[in-house]
Formats: sequence, C-alpha cells, structure tokens
Amino acid sequence: MLAKRVLLAASAFIMISFSASIHAGERWPDLPVPVKNGAGAKIGNTLYVGLGSAGKAWYSLDLATPGAQWTMLAEFPDAPRDAATTAAVNGQIYVFAGAGKLDPSDKTVLMFDTGYKYDPAANSWSKLPTRTPLGALASAAVSFDQQNILFFGGVNKQVFDGFFIDNAAAGDDEDKQAAVASAYFDQRPQDYFFTSQVMSYNVANNQWAQLGIDPNWPIVGAGVAVKAKELVLVGGEVKPGLRSPMAKFVTVSGNKLSWKTSTLTPAPGDQAQEGVAGAFAGYSGKALLVAGGTNFPGAWKQFNAGQNWAHKGLKKTWRDEIYAELNGQWQVAGKLPMALGYGNYFQLDQGLLIVGGELQDGAPSKAVFELRWNGKSVDIIR
Repeated sequence: MLAKRVLLAASAFIMISFSASIHAGERWPDLPVPVKNGAGAKIGNTLYVGLGSAGKAWYSLDLATPGAQWTMLAEFPDAPRDAATTAAVNGQIYVFAGAGKLDPSDKTVLMFDTGYKYDPAANSWSKLPTRTPLGALASAAVSFDQQNILFFGGVNKQVFDGFFIDNAAAGDDEDKQAAVASAYFDQRPQDYFFTSQVMSYNVANNQWAQLGIDPNWPIVGAGVAVKAKELVLVGGEVKPGLRSPMAKFVTVSGNKLSWKTSTLTPAPGDQAQEGVAGAFAGYSGKALLVAGGTNFPGAWKQFNAGQNWAHKGLKKTWRDEIYAELNGQWQVAGKLPMALGYGNYFQLDQGLLIVGGELQDGAPSKAVFELRWNGKSVDIIR
C-alpha cells in the first residue's frame, strides 16, 4: 500500500554495519521524470517504465546500447494510476488494477479492476476484455511459463474504496474525519480482507483460476524476487501501517505451490525487525538482496500490546538498509545511496537495477542505479 495519497502503503543473525561502495564509470541514465509507485517490465534487453507519479507517460530503455537514453512511448490510454500490477508474457506487457481518479476533478480515488496490454512492436495499448476477480492492487505478479500470470496478495476493493468515500463524505469536519480514520485503522489484519487466494490469469484464453491459498497472513506491497521456479515475497503490509518482517519462499510446480518462510535480521541499532513495504528485491550472484522500503518503528510493539491501530502516533520512515540472504541466513550488507522505496526494479545478469522510487517524506526520484553483491557486501553501480 502507498502513503495517504493511495493508502498503500526470531533468531539473531550476524549483523554487519557498513556502507556499500559506490563505483563510477558504468552510468545508468536517470529517468526523464521522477517516478514513484509506477509500473514496469523487462523484455529481453529493454526496460519499460511509467505510470505512478509519471501520470500516463510510458518510457523504454535499451540496455544493449551503450549510452542509450530513455525513449518516450505511447501514453497509457486510461486514467493515471499508482501501484498497478505488471507482468511481461511472450513479449507483451500486462498492466492490472492500480488506484487513482477516473477524472481529475473527482473527490476520491478508487481501485481499478481493469487490465491493459502493451504491445512493444506496435507501440500501442489495448484494453483487456476482463476484470480482476479479486483485489489486485499492490499485488505481486509473475509468469513462470509465459502463459499464465500468477498474482499473490492484493488490496480489497470494497474496503479500500469505502475508506475514501467515507473520508470524502466527512468533508472538512475534523471530528468526522477522525471517526472515519479510527474505524478504518483500528482493525485486525484479517479484517482488511487482503487477497489470500493465489490467482492465475491465462493470457491466451482470457480466463482466471485459483491455484491455492497463502497459508500465512496475505500481504500487499511486498518486494518480489524470482529465481527458476521460486518466487520470494519479502515484507509488505499485513495491514495499513504494519509491515511483515518475513520473507515467503514459494516454489511453483505446475498448479502446486509450496511455501516456506524466514525472518529478516534487525538493522543495526534497531531493537527488532519491523519489516518493510515497498522494498526492492532480486538476486546478485548467489545472494538474495532486499533493499529500502518503509516502515513505522514501534508499530509491532504497539500491535503486540493490543493496539490494532499499530502505527498511531508513529512516524513513517524510509529505509536505506540492504539485506543479503545466503544459505538461509540474513545479514545487513550495505546501504542505498539514499532512503528509498516504492520504485521499479529489474533483475539483470549481475545484479538488481533500481529505477526511480519514493524518497524520504514522499518525493519521487529519477535516479537509476544497480546493486551488485561482491561476495562480502553490496556495491552501488551508478
């Protein structure tokens, strides 16, 4: 989940405190405009990024051409949206859900349940003849077979839309606004009805299916990494303002899903691992990397003390830690150049490329840089 605009928002392991090295010389071009809460996909050696704070804009970058810059492409054909769920299948890019306003003059945002396809060869968009059967806002999407897109987690449309409708109806009355906020935030995680069903969408026959149920608390806004037939979901929100400190490892074999979990080690100076939402995740060498994201320090303490509104009175914090998982153990492996979350990120041959994101207190970023594991820590390739 994001911040207010869209409302999206254990074992002790070895802890190492140091900053990552910053290398010059391999320059990744910055985005033409800052992009946070956007959509993105990689097809071959080409990146595609847009939406979010870029509005309807859609850009590409050719990674195979030294010195290439971002190219503006055909605009997204519908209302701008944040946190859309995106996946590439057979050379096409599929964009589902997201949240925004149907018209700029609307008083409230809503969750979209529509889907669109972008054809890079034709540089054109088309609307899909379907709707997401369950909430797919801020969900994780991946295709292992280039036929089906799997969706993990997602925000409930009725609960999400209802909050913004009620908040708009409260107008400028602070007491009514406080009552709406209390009714929304003072709920248990299960009362938000995040999507626990794992959905599958077949792009050829335009059909949805259910593959299984997440045996843990469903999450939204998780970091997503893929290797072979395994998907890793790191962090995310178990409810607004309360992050998951877990990593879920999901192995896909046909229509069968197998689950296991581990817990991130606390960052240096933290009493406990709060978890992060909107983090970046991917592989470099043998290391699984997780970086950035946001949380509310102290939220789990308040929640465990019986306060459902776990982040009440707490400050949202953007994180700069980089974690690495090797042989089942987590360690802190460096720091980002800046605290950052809710950006696009792409798996490269040698590392994880971070594109844009949200800076401390919500400003969008246009920075592009790569994370590479050097065997002991993470280097930043600018």
